[in-house]
Amino acid sequence: MELSPRTIREQVTNQIRNDLVSGRFEAGTMLREAELVNRFGVSRGPVRDAFIQLSHEGFLAYYPNRGVMVRQPPNPDDRPFIMSLRVQIETHAIERGCETVSDAGLQKVEAALAELKTACESQSAPAIALHDVEFHESIVIACGCEDLVPAWRQLCSRMLMAYSRLNNYDEAYSEHVEIFECLRSRNTKATIKAVKSNII
Repeated sequence: MELSPRTIREQVTNQIRNDLVSGRFEAGTMLREAELVNRFGVSRGPVRDAFIQLSHEGFLAYYPNRGVMVRQPPNPDDRPFIMSLRVQIETHAIERGCETVSDAGLQKVEAALAELKTACESQSAPAIALHDVEFHESIVIACGCEDLVPAWRQLCSRMLMAYSRLNNYDEAYSEHVEIFECLRSRNTKATIKAVKSNII
């Protein structure tokens, strides 16, 4: 499986991330650099860069002298707490920037919504999960809280590995349309309500 040389690092990272979300690699699996190099037909550099990126995102864990391991999904008992932390970050971002969100910021959120729609139409579970998170991330950034994204991503990556809201694609997309419409109207309370309804 050879990749275009134009965006090799991004393509390798995206493919491994998709594999992690789809469950191709079980939790606790040690990822072998040489195996992925052969699979993608690339040098070691892009694979190493992907490992670093996905470790920062919380999907992988690096162990000295052992390698890179797929992290375990959160303990079911911890899920409500992790979810509450995610909601707090998104709520804080919306309270901080919803009323002053720029048109450029809204355009990026709308673009993320369009990507989610395409994923829902394809009924690809990994794609829906990833674009769901990308939509919410675009809101955090549009509301001026980009500095909170790294911590937020760590929370979301753990939940992605146990993503379960895939039983109704149309409903999932409709919920995100409602969030966007509330944000576009710059209605802080309505946006927070729509986000909480979608996440919790």
